[in-house]
Amino acid sequence: MKIKYKKNSRKFSASVVFYAVSLVIALIGIALLVNNILFFRSTVNNYVAQGYSYADVVKQLIPSQLLPGIFEPIAVYGGIAIVLLGVGIVNKKISKCLTLLKGGTVEENTAEQNADHLENTKTTEQIEFAEEINVNKA
Repeated sequence: MKIKYKKNSRKFSASVVFYAVSLVIALIGIALLVNNILFFRSTVNNYVAQGYSYADVVKQLIPSQLLPGIFEPIAVYGGIAIVLLGVGIVNKKISKCLTLLKGGTVEENTAEQNADHLENTKTTEQIEFAEEINVNKA
């Protein structure tokens, strides 16, 4: 069997889709994070405008609104983005390995070509064996 090496073709792969979706999910997570922080600021400003003290409002709203608003996008959307990125990397490596094993990269020889090739090529063991027979006959 002869191995043919192909140049990398610019085919569209599933890994690119995983990378793109991972980027989109990460951007959605960042946008949600910024939105939650801005919402916290506006909520604090509204309570302060109603006459509550800034320290009391922040003390009450940080554990109930700000921290969940920060950790949720990081955990959920960041986790999904990292998983998709990892799947894209694994898919790229597996597809590269499968490309090497695929029948498209290895030239298929017919049975006749294999037989002709075996007849025309002699291994060193065959040559040494033939020389031993010739020496023993003489």
